[in-house]
Amino acid sequence: MFELDRSSPTPLYQQLRDQVRQRILSGALPPGTKLPPERTLAVRLGVNRTTVVNAYRELAAEGLVEGRVGHGTVVLRLPEEAAPGAVRPMRWAGPTEAEEPLMADISAIVRRPGAVSFAHGEMSPELYPTGALRELAGRVLEDGTALGYGPIAGYGPLREAIAAELGVTPEHVLILAGSQIALYLISRVLLQPGDTVLVEMPSYVNSLGIFDAAGVRVVPVPVDRDGLVVDGLDELMLRYQPKLLFTLPTYHNPLGVTLTLERRRRLIQLAARHQLGIVEDDPYGRLHFTAHPVPTLKSLDPGDYVIYISSFSKSVSPALRLAWIVAAPPVVERIARARGNLDFRAALLNQRLMEAFLREGRMAEHLAALRPVLKARRDALLEALQAHMPEGVTWYVPEGGYHVWCTLPRPLTARRLLVEAGREGVAFMPGDYYGAGQLARRGFRLNFSYPRPEQIGPGVQRLARAVERLMREEAAAGGEPGAFSGPVV
Repeated sequence: MFELDRSSPTPLYQQLRDQVRQRILSGALPPGTKLPPERTLAVRLGVNRTTVVNAYRELAAEGLVEGRVGHGTVVLRLPEEAAPGAVRPMRWAGPTEAEEPLMADISAIVRRPGAVSFAHGEMSPELYPTGALRELAGRVLEDGTALGYGPIAGYGPLREAIAAELGVTPEHVLILAGSQIALYLISRVLLQPGDTVLVEMPSYVNSLGIFDAAGVRVVPVPVDRDGLVVDGLDELMLRYQPKLLFTLPTYHNPLGVTLTLERRRRLIQLAARHQLGIVEDDPYGRLHFTAHPVPTLKSLDPGDYVIYISSFSKSVSPALRLAWIVAAPPVVERIARARGNLDFRAALLNQRLMEAFLREGRMAEHLAALRPVLKARRDALLEALQAHMPEGVTWYVPEGGYHVWCTLPRPLTARRLLVEAGREGVAFMPGDYYGAGQLARRGFRLNFSYPRPEQIGPGVQRLARAVERLMREEAAAGGEPGAFSGPVV
């Protein structure tokens, strides 16, 4: 039924996972199909049972299969957007009437005394380099020109510093007042109403609104544990003739996953073959917890197909409102001209401040101190999930960034859990807020960079109590949630 290549560098459990996934998506394993028991399949393949267990766990985390008590592992009915041949354009109309009360509910929860917020999109204020910035600001302000207007393409020395870090020339760099401005300008300069953009789903919610405002249609591309799914992109490109692909490949928001090096190389090859522009959003890339982080798509791109966006918002402070684009000089010039018409230039004072922060080595010092702190908070969150969450709740382990993505067992939903968790004074972001459709109704994002260390364990314990109450309610109603044997790690 399945064949494993022991000479391949790909781990055996990943080979098995990929083969089962392909057969599910192709329809060869229709909904309701019972997969072979773990021990039985392990004997057939001549592998350790753990190999099969890990493959089934990852498929369950993707919503493709489900472990059911007394019934084994069963293929699920795919949501319409994931069914073979059913990928089609979608429109995003921004926050709906249902989303506005959602944010109001989350705000109401976090304002309560003793509340724990896993919902924030930024890190805790005590992690900002306040002392270094205060010192540098005093020195920068000794020169009164720092309060004047800056060049349209950005402060020259800051462009040079960023260019040197990324191995390009300053002509490739444009400084802007935030990543959303960068994406807005890219959509206005490089796209026209009616054009098609491929966007990974789920995705950063504000990017979807920007594309909708530009009048373009969005074709969703699925994301799994290894990042954006490259298989099937050839067909999508031929069918829809997209102008751009938008991706957050490193420590994805909201999933926390990272696009593998092998997929990055394949994506660059596809871009060259189809003359497709790629917008790489990389706000978390500096916040890696491993000694050798995966290289950016931009660094792997010899043909200038990638437009790279990054900022200081996640690594230093969101109040700086500083982001940059790295692209081919003609693209930078076009975006700079469009930016001049709208006056979206970044504050010169902040640019001067961050140039000094980089030049004097303060950024390196700050990141060297910040990364282990964030990793410790991530580990504390993972340990709390392992200790307190009931069976059936799964999660990914991110290698950097801010977020851990969790998935509830069926038939629970994250929106329903948020109501119950609110009674415990705990807030998080439900997955379907990110435009992920049915696959993410059971998913939710936990931010580990914002809550204080002493809040993380108790916060997860309270959240787990809310999950347990919902599971008991389901059991009492005769609809016991499908249990699965442990977390995805």
